[in-house]
Amino acid sequence: MSSASPFRRHSSESPRLPGVQWLESLLVGSARFAGFWSAVVVPFALLYLVVSGAAVNQPSLLGALLVVNFAGLWLGQGYNDQ
Repeated sequence: MSSASPFRRHSSESPRLPGVQWLESLLVGSARFAGFWSAVVVPFALLYLVVSGAAVNQPSLLGALLVVNFAGLWLGQGYNDQ
């Protein structure tokens, strides 16, 4: 016989309030939206920097845009999955 009670909850199964769940869903959805669209738009800015030659004059901007692009790719994973 098992001594496990069906009435005990595991710590990972903590109940969530509907408002907290809604807020979490809104924040995660917004982060994925922003990440996805930044990963779409930032490469155009990178392309402009490289083509115009500004990348040579402003390597820190180029590096920052690359970091933003990779962060957007990471955050945007799973956007609009159904």
